[in-house]
Amino acid sequence: MKKLIICHGDKGGVGKSIFAMLATDWGLQAGRRVAVIEGDVKIGDVGRRYSGVDGVHGFGVDLDKSGRDAENAVTALFRQLEDSEADFVVLNAPANGHKALDSQAEIIVPVAQDLGFEVCVAWMVGLEESCARLANISIICEMADRRIAVVNRHESQYDADFFWLTDKTDRDIWVKSGGMLGEIPDLASRVAAKIKENQGVPLAFLSSKDSPLHLVDRQVIKNWLKKSWEGAVIPLVGGAV
Repeated sequence: MKKLIICHGDKGGVGKSIFAMLATDWGLQAGRRVAVIEGDVKIGDVGRRYSGVDGVHGFGVDLDKSGRDAENAVTALFRQLEDSEADFVVLNAPANGHKALDSQAEIIVPVAQDLGFEVCVAWMVGLEESCARLANISIICEMADRRIAVVNRHESQYDADFFWLTDKTDRDIWVKSGGMLGEIPDLASRVAAKIKENQGVPLAFLSSKDSPLHLVDRQVIKNWLKKSWEGAVIPLVGGAV
């Protein structure tokens, strides 16, 4: 089945772009026809990494909108999707993405489903307790076919347990409503820096024999990718590494 993966979280710096890259790489490894949609056209870090990569169609739609502007942006997005051949679409939502995603959920979800997409939302867990409230009242999360709350351990140095995911009340609300729980493991800063230095190539390329990195760094990335896919991406979209 075709997949629309929405990388959400409503805050900046929670790991939406990381999940979007991991999902894009997984789609490429699985031989899918991948499209990357940048919802924050000012930053566009995921789009830059996969711009020009074979098998990836990329475009930007400014989703930092509300009201009629949000509806127009969503309309433009789905017109492009309907005309594309992509069967694995990764949408990297902007901070405050709820302005467009929640207000237009009753357009986004049914139109995506009519186009044959399963709607999958990855809610990236921030350190603030408000992430629980935002996740559990998110309309796009509620309407999605599948959803997962993902801890990005690289951002967890100040709260190793992520309060709301380990608090029984908030966790149970999420799980009882059909939400899954996932995790992206920490990646050594020295290796993360190498990934940032090497733009314009998929993450998996940096772990391959053609990578410009040292063998040890390639292996660290390879292990991290496998654990990230198994811990967060595959539970959301299905399949196997």
